[in-house]
Amino acid sequence: MKFSKSLIAAVATAAMIVPLAACGSAGAGDTTTISYFSWNNENQVKPIIEAFEAANPGITVDLSTAQGEASDYAQTLTTRAAGNQLPNVFHMSIETRNEILDAGLARDITDEDFMQSIPDTNKELYTRDGKVYGMSPTAWVGVIVYNKDLLSQVGYDSVPETIDEFVELGEKLNDAGITAYMDDPTVVSGSFQPMLGGYYAAQGIETSAWPEMGEGGTFTEQWKTTLTEWKKLIDSGTMPKEVVGVTNDQIKQQFMTGQLAMFRSGPWDFADLDSSGIDYAVAPFPAIEGGETYVGGGPDSPYVISSQSEGDKLEAAKKFLSFLNSEEGLKLAEENIGQISVSSEYAANVDEHLQDVYDEYVTTGKYYWTNWSQNGNVMATEMVSQFQLLMQGEASVDEVIAHMDEVWEANAK
Repeated sequence: MKFSKSLIAAVATAAMIVPLAACGSAGAGDTTTISYFSWNNENQVKPIIEAFEAANPGITVDLSTAQGEASDYAQTLTTRAAGNQLPNVFHMSIETRNEILDAGLARDITDEDFMQSIPDTNKELYTRDGKVYGMSPTAWVGVIVYNKDLLSQVGYDSVPETIDEFVELGEKLNDAGITAYMDDPTVVSGSFQPMLGGYYAAQGIETSAWPEMGEGGTFTEQWKTTLTEWKKLIDSGTMPKEVVGVTNDQIKQQFMTGQLAMFRSGPWDFADLDSSGIDYAVAPFPAIEGGETYVGGGPDSPYVISSQSEGDKLEAAKKFLSFLNSEEGLKLAEENIGQISVSSEYAANVDEHLQDVYDEYVTTGKYYWTNWSQNGNVMATEMVSQFQLLMQGEASVDEVIAHMDEVWEANAK
């Protein structure tokens, strides 16, 4: 969902006439209530909020979560911002970062005590003009999760490391009547991204040449090789065209019921997978020709304090972020959300399923996710739409990358 220029102007005007109720008086008695719009679902976040409220008896958190897919979060946040109902604490993402900062919706938290233990790599994406506007004490990693028993049925004990060998595995699984692989087509492709990052790394392509950075490279120049190789997943039937229209939850359910051999996932699903009884393991994404194996990953979507929060609500919001970046808060996030701490407040206890990938890829920086330098929401939406057309045979690789170049130029600042 795009934060339009008119919305940005409307929010800026609204911020000048915020009603007193939004300015942070303490409410009934001695209790201050802050609103938090979570990126994660209620079951994952509730234990963290309960622990925070127990440690801060004068503060309550009014929790709301996005309903449906990840794209719904940006849409709901847009609507709430336009209606001057911005939560005291919310998340921004790579896709919404520029729009949120352009609209002045985020508070500068550079010098807050809770920011001092956040590594610079987790600050850089959400910094503008030397000021930091988001706190991300954790990182995420996306991998291939595979059913060990199903792979064993076709003679494999692990996931191959090249795209051609991966496709060969997919064809053998299909021949055995097993759906080989899926990733969520309603969001930016979780398999294409690490393949692209691995190609950039192996070819020594500098950041200045990445088209998503807008510093010189084009999608036609830099994405064609990877996208052509990635399309082998579709052409071979390794990832069925029918995945378009299937939700991520439906994909996970197919895996948990033994109908799907592999899917793109991460620690956020491990609790559900453990409960299913499936014997599973994880692997990096295969390398395309001229690339290297990589995983998806980067800083988790940061916590943001609304620029409209003042008084008691502002102080309560700061306490909330401080708790989230404490040993107790980070341990709870690890246990309930599967987030991996990169904060010096808490050393991550990495799930045993992820340990090898964490050691070989995360700690060595072999992970990638597109960092749009402009119009992230627009570009991500177009990328999803174009990839769906490519998967359904309604667009070619050349048409997709040419369209991405056109959209980029049309929305250039």
